[in-house]
Amino acid sequence: MKVSVEDVSPVQKRLKVEIPAQKVDEHINQTVNRLKKSVTIPGFRKGRVPKSIIEREYGPQIKSEVLQSLIEETIGEAIKQSNVTMLLEPRLDSSSEIESGKPFEYSVLMDIQPEIEVPDFRKFELVRPKIEVTDEELEEQLEALRNQFGSVEVVDERRPLQEGDIAIIDYTAYIDGEEVEELANENYFIEVGKGNFNETFEKGLIGMEKDEEREIEVDYPDDALNTLVAGKTVKYKVILKDIQKRNLPELDDEFAQRFGIGLETIEDLKNKLREHILKDKEEAAESVLRNQLFDKLLEGTDFPVPERLVEKKLDQMIDNIAGHMHERGVNLEQAGIDEERLREKMREDAIRQVKTELILDKIAEQEKVEIPSDELKKYNDYVDEHYREMNVDKAQFQAAVFDSVLPKLRAKQTIDYILQNVTIKEEEEPVVQQGGTESSDDKPKDSKDQE
Repeated sequence: MKVSVEDVSPVQKRLKVEIPAQKVDEHINQTVNRLKKSVTIPGFRKGRVPKSIIEREYGPQIKSEVLQSLIEETIGEAIKQSNVTMLLEPRLDSSSEIESGKPFEYSVLMDIQPEIEVPDFRKFELVRPKIEVTDEELEEQLEALRNQFGSVEVVDERRPLQEGDIAIIDYTAYIDGEEVEELANENYFIEVGKGNFNETFEKGLIGMEKDEEREIEVDYPDDALNTLVAGKTVKYKVILKDIQKRNLPELDDEFAQRFGIGLETIEDLKNKLREHILKDKEEAAESVLRNQLFDKLLEGTDFPVPERLVEKKLDQMIDNIAGHMHERGVNLEQAGIDEERLREKMREDAIRQVKTELILDKIAEQEKVEIPSDELKKYNDYVDEHYREMNVDKAQFQAAVFDSVLPKLRAKQTIDYILQNVTIKEEEEPVVQQGGTESSDDKPKDSKDQE
């Protein structure tokens, strides 16, 4: 077997393998003999069909199976001879025809670790946000709880729709005068002013009365995720079918007692909420610190990344989004999100994440960062406990668990190690959490989204 390696790019190599004719003939004969035992051809007894007839009748199948078996048998040794460390499984690039008496050649593309010059992180200065919980933030959380436990009732009085009301609407949509059925909806619930839907559309509802019809125009940006509306003006024809409002409970001791043992008064509830807000802010501050670290690591070095790593990261990001949407009863298509546009929007973030992970791997290697033995034991115990009930091979289950978990554990350990070796200053002014949510830049979502 002849093995050679050529550079394709700084992060990719091509491995070329030539297998001698003798080995090719061995695999052809093995495949033909196996087929002899199982195939039935008129005029011949089973197992007595001549090789030439088998090759004539099953030529494409034989070639396909021989190609696969030759690559499977030789790729491991070829990679070992190449002395190349890969980041991903090799990908078949080209192959010659399978012919008796002739050598077989194939090549695979190998994605490799880029050359990374890690900056001197010990010179980094980071700023940890100062944290305090304000009365305003506490009030926001209390109002959120009141909304969660409030009741909803129909507004009987004849009055205009107000911010905070729940509007039940039917709407149709028109682009350049043509109706777009995919953008229409019936009995659609919008809690006006929450910012969960398109802001222009939402504001256009305010002031409507029951049974009123109104036209609302919305201009969408060119990069809107919904290709139906991207870069276009949509005219919505809306009918307000009903108005509902929330009745909020009083903030008293009885309300506080709904939330568990030890909460007897409204002050107890406020203290518990303050603890939760503080914990959330502490976690947010640590996230800010880590992002500062990542920014500095990326600023201090530049290198190309394998495209397949970026695509793999994008797949993970899309799967996460799709999973969250599935929990809410919708998929990307139902939400009007074009996956290719979404991938393009997230591409820079995916590249950033891949680069950060590669830098952390390099630092872990340089600094000899190891995963604590007690952490490894925890996951070994998990494998021992669950592989039988999942009815899978223990070694395969362990490999799957460790492939998923160990990179994250090592990255976390590396981040902690770096943060122990940088200068961290405390910010003088506290960070105040901002309320509200982002509004959608696409059409109002399916009513299932609100659930």
